[in-house]
Amino acid sequence: MKKISCLLVFLFLVNYSLNVVYAHPGRTDSNGGHTCRTNCEKWGLKYGEYHFHNGGGTSGSSSNNTNTSNNVSSTNKPAYTQRDVDQGRSEGKEEGYVDGYNRNEQSSRADKGNEGYKIGYKDGYTAGYAEGLKKIKDEDIEAGREVGNMEGKEAAVNGEENETTNNDGQSVDWNIAYKDAFNNAFKAEKLKIESKDKGYENGYSLKELNYPKNISSDEELKKIYKSQYETGKNERTKEEEEKNYELGFDKGYNLSNESIKEMDERFIGSYYNGVKEGEQKRKVEMKEEGYIGAFTYIIYEEPTHLETDQLIEWYKQGFDSNTIAAEIKDTAYKNGYESSNYYIPEEFKVNDQSIALYDKLFEEGQEDQRDETIKSFVKMGSVGVGLVGLSAGGLYINKRRKKKKEVI
Repeated sequence: MKKISCLLVFLFLVNYSLNVVYAHPGRTDSNGGHTCRTNCEKWGLKYGEYHFHNGGGTSGSSSNNTNTSNNVSSTNKPAYTQRDVDQGRSEGKEEGYVDGYNRNEQSSRADKGNEGYKIGYKDGYTAGYAEGLKKIKDEDIEAGREVGNMEGKEAAVNGEENETTNNDGQSVDWNIAYKDAFNNAFKAEKLKIESKDKGYENGYSLKELNYPKNISSDEELKKIYKSQYETGKNERTKEEEEKNYELGFDKGYNLSNESIKEMDERFIGSYYNGVKEGEQKRKVEMKEEGYIGAFTYIIYEEPTHLETDQLIEWYKQGFDSNTIAAEIKDTAYKNGYESSNYYIPEEFKVNDQSIALYDKLFEEGQEDQRDETIKSFVKMGSVGVGLVGLSAGGLYINKRRKKKKEVI
């Protein structure tokens, strides 16, 4: 008796556990089965797997169903298999994806296959359609956003208004994304442009760096602002340095004693650099003029066109520094006096003025040499030369001198 009781308890537990495993939620179709959608793994099934409940499709009594639990009657098996369902789902998903991506009207009814294929097709088509539709929407949104971002920036840079129009050739998703991106890009670019302009203006004014309120909280805008601040400051600094240098240069070049007006202490150094270089340039010019003057004047003469003692001093320094002119003055006359044929040493061919000085002194030497020769000839003349001869000789010499003087 005890053994029989244990056996009954065992059979009861087995039957109960089987009913629990296959008693998950969900209505069954006419074949006693359905497709799993909820907590499939909990019941030992795959998501979307078609299966039967309690021998699905059998027509026996409740007691018969209990005895044949989880077994399909061999005389009432469905006319399709899980493979048919899976095939329909796969093909339905592919076709649904294409229709969804192309935004076609949704149609999940299969034109072929058995009941299991059609069940799977409908399920797969619905999932594929949703996936394809999401894909094309995501692509349109991305494309609209990209174009809107680009054109929004361009509009801001070109000074255009923040206005958009609907593109009838694109989807609703594309147009919504385009308008949002355009608006955001336009505003962002306007702020960047404002940051550039105000930063440059602040820097060009040579004021301290100061961020406006609408920029101070954005690191990117602050970076743009500061960069343009430095650009404006550097440009203005360069301009002021050049301007003050020119003022100083003019003052130095003209040896002006005029006092300077109030000046920004940041540019005083540039001013005095200009003064120094202006004076130096004028000094070089005066010495060069004096150097050339040494070729023009045999003896130094103080120039009357120079206004200050400093200019005259620099001129004389240049005059005295011309050693070539001094050497020409020492040797050209002697060369002319001692030689009947003209020649000039190469070292005296410095410029036109040096050659002209040499030629002048050389010719003077030759003239004096000719005069001396004539005088010697007269003294060494024969005592027997008559007064007529002397008169004739004297007449020749006078004519020679007169002719030479006219040539000069």
